[in-house]
Amino acid sequence: MKKKLFIIGTAVLMTICSGSVQAFAYDNNANTKIEISEEEKFEPERNWLNMEVADQLNKKFNELTKEDFLKIKKLDLHYKRLEGELPETIGLMKNLEYLNLNYCKLTKIPDNITELTKLTYIDLGDNKFRELPEKFEEKIIKGEYQYVDVESSEVRLKEGLHFLKGNWTYLDRHGDRVKETITVDGKTYNFNEDGTLKIGWQKESDKWFYYDTSGELIKNTWKTINSKKYYFNENGEMLTGFVDINSKKYYLNPNGDMASGLTEIDNKKYYFDSNGIMLKGWLNEGNNRYYFDENGVMVSGRDMIIDGKNYKFYSNGLLVKNTWIDDNTYVQPNGEVATISSNYSHSNVQYNAFKYMTNTSNQLSVHNKAVELHDGDTSNNCVYFLSEVLRRNGIWLPEQTCNTYELEGLLKEKGFIASSDFTQLKPGDILYTNGHTHVYLFMGWRDNQYAYIVDNQRDKFDNEIFHIRNVYNDDSTYSTDRAIYFYYYPY
Repeated sequence: MKKKLFIIGTAVLMTICSGSVQAFAYDNNANTKIEISEEEKFEPERNWLNMEVADQLNKKFNELTKEDFLKIKKLDLHYKRLEGELPETIGLMKNLEYLNLNYCKLTKIPDNITELTKLTYIDLGDNKFRELPEKFEEKIIKGEYQYVDVESSEVRLKEGLHFLKGNWTYLDRHGDRVKETITVDGKTYNFNEDGTLKIGWQKESDKWFYYDTSGELIKNTWKTINSKKYYFNENGEMLTGFVDINSKKYYLNPNGDMASGLTEIDNKKYYFDSNGIMLKGWLNEGNNRYYFDENGVMVSGRDMIIDGKNYKFYSNGLLVKNTWIDDNTYVQPNGEVATISSNYSHSNVQYNAFKYMTNTSNQLSVHNKAVELHDGDTSNNCVYFLSEVLRRNGIWLPEQTCNTYELEGLLKEKGFIASSDFTQLKPGDILYTNGHTHVYLFMGWRDNQYAYIVDNQRDKFDNEIFHIRNVYNDDSTYSTDRAIYFYYYPY
């Protein structure tokens, strides 16, 4: 054996050897740099383990080095009559992952087996050892091995939980597996007839139950399993079908997982939110609207009075909007069915302009004409757009009309009247924004802030010429200005 001693500055390092144990004494106050190197020739004993390593590596026994043991990942010698102790050199196999020495008549396991941190599969069952290294059994109790078998008629493990053969078991004071339900330190454990702890799904009397990783039965609560949610009642039974929980209604599919989104049940459609709660009332999905009645059933293919107003729904449940039923019946952009009377708009001219622009083909035609009038430019076309609408519906304006101030002067000349009382807005009215930045045609209210309108700004509104716009306020969402007044034609 060779040893090196380095002295740097005032620091002195002494090495005292006693077997393989080293003791070090040094000056704590010194600024030192220490390097120790040790070379030791490895002389393997002649035993079955070392012979097996040599055989696997196709080397001569006396040529083995410590590094050779690092090359072994699997050792399977089950049913070999090896006898005696498991050699200490097992501790050199730092990369060992699989060890099967079942039924080999071994009498002792060395302590250093716990140093093999990559070892996950251990089968030492049906051997002749009477006890296990304490730290080894502690690792088994903690479940640190994916698979371990150390059971035999010779060894008696400690009373309590052990992770054996890939399952949790509880061993009584005689070393026998418990095969019933027991309570230990206030915690209940449920075991199968083979003594393994019930974990995960268990079917009992045609009912499904679920036990968590500690063997506790899940009861009276939700449980997420493989990204799906299930509910278990006070007896631990998995529920299915419609259930009421904390005054909320849910639907649990036939396999027990919670429904979410649009769900068809017995030829009826329901909607459950992301938390599984059944929806009643309106559902908005983008520009589409649906309605679910007091039982949660989606209304489809019929009319329905909701809060005193009449609505129509297509067969797929979609709310009918912006559609003429006949010359006197119009489904407004908000879905309300309106019977058209003489005062629906401020004048026939504006009513005609409004009705003309409910047609999507007309919307696109006006839009394309505005771009043409602006020499192919698709921006700043609001005056070209609105002037074209008016020309097609009886109000003549020069095609070269191109700015909001010029248009306003022409409207006044034609007899249009300005008003800032937005409660008097009617379909076909012309709205001006703050600073005269924009002008557009009013088509109806969506709510007390937003209106349905038509204009040239389809690029801001999902390529839709017919869209919503905030009338009362500047809107950062769409970068639009508030309206300041509108023009209507009283004749």
